[in-house]
Amino acid sequence: MAIGKIEIGTEIGKGWRLFQANMGVLIVGGILATVVSAVTCGLLSGPLAVGMLLIARRLLKQDPIKPQAGDVFKGLDAFVQALLLVIIAAVAIMVLSLVPVIGQIAGLAVSAAMIWAFAFIAYEKKTAIDAIKKIMDLTKNGSFTIPLVFAVIANLIGGLGVILCGIGIFFTLPLSYCLIACAYETLFSDAPEVIEPIKEQAPPPPPADLHL
Repeated sequence: MAIGKIEIGTEIGKGWRLFQANMGVLIVGGILATVVSAVTCGLLSGPLAVGMLLIARRLLKQDPIKPQAGDVFKGLDAFVQALLLVIIAAVAIMVLSLVPVIGQIAGLAVSAAMIWAFAFIAYEKKTAIDAIKKIMDLTKNGSFTIPLVFAVIANLIGGLGVILCGIGIFFTLPLSYCLIACAYETLFSDAPEVIEPIKEQAPPPPPADLHL
């Protein structure tokens, strides 16, 4: 399975520009996702992660119908598969945590694979099992090492806000989804090298010889 190649610094730059240009909708969407996930004890964390990824990609693709913060709940369309993925990942991380040091490192890899699996559920409508299989196939042929490292970095950036007085997560978490959305476009489709907002063009002036 051939995929594109990413440069970590380039994708971070793309993700930052995407976030910077759409901070309002992304931050409010991130707040909704975080609060609802907490209120439901994590039950909706997976589906809302899918919703945030959908918003980020629509912004990246410059959807004429600009997404709203409430569109994060569109991730509920993938409720069963996203929840199943969360359960599988949680069990794997719990088991790995029993192994000192190596288990914690492996847990980072599982978390990285999990965010990519969410992307495949969001963008390719895959089931949780098929998303995991795709990651395993890509990893076996050696083409997914850098994307997994990139996902680890994205997850670390996403969690960085907890250290920054807690409230910072409302900024860093949406940014992490932007990073994954941009990297996905580079890997699996023809993504633009630079994300630029669409500029409205003024209509051309009437011809000089036009008379009423």
